[in-house]
Amino acid sequence: MVLFLSFNAASAEDASKHVSDVDAANDGTQQTLNLNFSPENRSKIRKALDEYSRATDPEHKQIEERKRNMRESIEARFLAIDKDNDGSIDRQEATESLPQVARHFSQVDTNQDEVITLDELQAAQSRILEHRKIEEALLEAQKQQEADAAALAKRKSKQAVNSTHKSAL
Repeated sequence: MVLFLSFNAASAEDASKHVSDVDAANDGTQQTLNLNFSPENRSKIRKALDEYSRATDPEHKQIEERKRNMRESIEARFLAIDKDNDGSIDRQEATESLPQVARHFSQVDTNQDEVITLDELQAAQSRILEHRKIEEALLEAQKQQEADAAALAKRKSKQAVNSTHKSAL
């Protein structure tokens, strides 16, 4: 689910509250997904959505547009949360407006200067996406190994049955 925030003359406080509400809703959605779908099923869903998007948009124009919109949305959210306009989010700003980021503040703050820059936030998002791809690849490899082992067991079983039939003759 991708949400886009529009910023107009509304106060930054209203925008921050909205962002906080969206984060809380997304956290609840993620918890629900984790409870209702196994990692294997989540991987299948992501793969099916990716294949569908490639089929309906072979040149990935829509995907690239959504990525651009997401980057712009992250930047807009970042700027709304940066109350002191210093180009960074401190732990307090993160706690008030981005609880998910606040819980992982030390991991997002890669240079350990106790503030998160927009670059660090975008890098963290990229790491999360990369980690997800690695998990999916490992899951796919595990499924392939299981399928190979099942096929081997089936062949051995068939060979055993055939040799038993030959011995009986």
